[in-house]
Amino acid sequence: MLVFFWIDTTLFVNFELNLKVKCYSGKLKRIMRMNKITYYSFHIEGDDLCEVEKFVTRFNIPAYKDDYENIMSVVRYMGTCTGAEEHYFRHERAAEALPPPYRSGNVRLYCSRVSPDIVILGNGCVKTAQKVQQSEDCLFHFEFMNALSRQITERIVEGDLRMFNRQLEGNLHFKIGDCYE
Repeated sequence: MLVFFWIDTTLFVNFELNLKVKCYSGKLKRIMRMNKITYYSFHIEGDDLCEVEKFVTRFNIPAYKDDYENIMSVVRYMGTCTGAEEHYFRHERAAEALPPPYRSGNVRLYCSRVSPDIVILGNGCVKTAQKVQQSEDCLFHFEFMNALSRQITERIVEGDLRMFNRQLEGNLHFKIGDCYE
């Protein structure tokens, strides 16, 4: 939507309103328990797929084969062998991303390393610019996972969310974005 203002008779100014502001309500869903890690993903109410399932659906195709396999091999290796060690993740403010910084590729899977044995897998993108803020495909997924990661941390600190036996217990429902009660 464009909004127009007359400054004076010789100057005409316009700007765009951001219509992407929205409230996403949903819950964390356990998707896979492996030897070393329990993986969760966020499931938005009304969507058929959780966030990581959307990622798999979009990127498990021949055009992204190398990047996708690179990311999934790290997910499998951490889950079966090592746990979620910090060096496997790209640090993205409050969240993280895969593949690890020492591996190449333009596809990113945004996630949150809650502990060495609990990881939240989000959605991802094709990073087309050096900074995520300049990569149109990535910015939403980056901001979404950062907002979710901050809320998870707040709930753990406040005692509303607990880690026990490689699982999350407590309030797993979240609202991300501009949500007004």
